[in-house]
Amino acid sequence: MKAAIVEYDTNGIVWFAIHRPEKRNAINFEVMDKLEETIAMVEKNDDVKMLVITGTGDEAFCSGGDLSKFQHLHTTENAKQMLEKMGTILYSLLTLSKPTAALINGTVIGGGCELATACDFRYAKSGSKIGFIQGKLGITTGWGGATMLFEKLPYTQALDILLRAERISAEKMYEYGWIHAVLPGNNLREECRELLAPYLSQSVSVLRAYKMAAAEKWKSDEFRMRFFAEIRRCSELWGSEEHKRAIQSFLNKS
Repeated sequence: MKAAIVEYDTNGIVWFAIHRPEKRNAINFEVMDKLEETIAMVEKNDDVKMLVITGTGDEAFCSGGDLSKFQHLHTTENAKQMLEKMGTILYSLLTLSKPTAALINGTVIGGGCELATACDFRYAKSGSKIGFIQGKLGITTGWGGATMLFEKLPYTQALDILLRAERISAEKMYEYGWIHAVLPGNNLREECRELLAPYLSQSVSVLRAYKMAAAEKWKSDEFRMRFFAEIRRCSELWGSEEHKRAIQSFLNKS
């Protein structure tokens, strides 16, 4: 079974859906590779106007990294290789020269929140829960999520979300400004298309020009340094006893 499904709409949307419902759409290396390939395709293809990332099913958008696959990464260096791989992919998503949206079709936790934060817009099904819960696992965001969150939300709101490490309702995250629209969820893709219709009416060259203007500040050496320093700090925590105990407890519950 494919770990991700990529579909192209005639109106200019590329839909990228993580397709691992049995793992609550957790990210493994196959998902990483497919996302990297899709971002590169969207960047180059002038027929594509927007990239929308979602998950299959109606339970989970993305439950972060697949801990059953990554639990063997005991050393700082091994963890750093995995974290930098996905961090580099999310950096390319953040700075993509086309608008992007996360269509949150259910629970999103951990690295899934980092994936959504890298997108320009975040639309969530009513009742969805969002959790930057990394702190409860004895680590921090490891794919650049905190650095992006501090860019996109007011400082105290971003810090509160990270330090709480709790699951927060989509409605509350809308008040924070992280979610841009809460959708009924009767037909999520159609509801998303309606929100994107004004953007899709613009030419690719206009969309690209505005997005490039927006992303310019994230292409600076200073931002990249902060982004990848976050990843290094997470890799140092990855091998800690606290993280190992938290992972084992999580897997036992699963």
